[in-house]
Amino acid sequence: IAFLALPFVFIMASCEEELIGAEKANTPTNNFEMFWKTFDTHYGLFEVKNIDWNAIYREFRPQVSDQMGDEALYQVLTNMIVLLNDNHVNLYPTSGELPVFPGGVLRYKDGVLSILKAQEDYSIDVVRNYVTGFTTLTPNLKYGRLENNIGYVNFSGSDSRKRVGESMERILNDLSDTGSLIIDIRGNSGGMDAISQYIAGHFTTTEKLYMTTRKRNGPAHGNFTNTLEWYVSPQGAHPYTKPVIVLTSRFTQSAGETFALAMDELDHVTLLGDTTAGGFSDNPGFEMNNGWIFSLSVGDYRASDGSSYEGVGIAPDVWSVTTKDDLLSGKDMVLEKAIDLASR
Repeated sequence: IAFLALPFVFIMASCEEELIGAEKANTPTNNFEMFWKTFDTHYGLFEVKNIDWNAIYREFRPQVSDQMGDEALYQVLTNMIVLLNDNHVNLYPTSGELPVFPGGVLRYKDGVLSILKAQEDYSIDVVRNYVTGFTTLTPNLKYGRLENNIGYVNFSGSDSRKRVGESMERILNDLSDTGSLIIDIRGNSGGMDAISQYIAGHFTTTEKLYMTTRKRNGPAHGNFTNTLEWYVSPQGAHPYTKPVIVLTSRFTQSAGETFALAMDELDHVTLLGDTTAGGFSDNPGFEMNNGWIFSLSVGDYRASDGSSYEGVGIAPDVWSVTTKDDLLSGKDMVLEKAIDLASR
């Protein structure tokens, strides 16, 4: 049986090599070419951001040679992807001590790069100073009460649909007598869009379009799947329709931002805080010949009016920030402003 199987094995190996192509040598040149080509065939935001990827190739390819070391290659690749201004584009070197890039919230505007490495405008420990009956239901859903009969919900990521449903039922039941509600997503760095959509549904009695998405699916920069429409629809027995304030920050990202898009469609909701990170799309990972991993955005996510906030972020209705010094003194100025607004 083994003897008879050998020709089949050789045929399969030959077909695989023909379909996939022989693995290229682990050289800086080959790694650069694979990196650039993967973006060229999968990245979904070239047209949205008006990026000439071929021009970027012509600029950076001459900087690569097989004599360069890992650090020099890393510098070329990161200088190149900075131009995409995309918080979902990451490079994870697996050799030496080179850092993850960007390793924080990136913003590249008017030729100026800023990367926030650590969040210094929000602390859940400081928030707890303001909340009575602070209760943790899941790692990503917490709630309690604030002064002046205001409810507080902290939504920081995605749990299972079942746990979220049970938690939201308890939260809205316990806070049903409040006059208004504050939902804090300043620490929400992402998760599952469908869970964000589901939670947002607990704050509406009508169905509203809030987002459209499509995914890159071909070699041309304009090749995409059909557009998928996302609606926020009523969820739960008793949706909360009294005034709601959603707190945002530069570290509100991905599924946190799609939650903000959904909530922003509701008339009784106000966004307060800082502009969000501006990274919406899914970002699958790929591996280079040298073992380095990188991720890139494959989707084109838009608000209900067709606007793209990739690389821009969602601006709040009311702008406010808490400084590092505020937090060190035990003060959360964004939360205090929200309490003041909700009390009126």
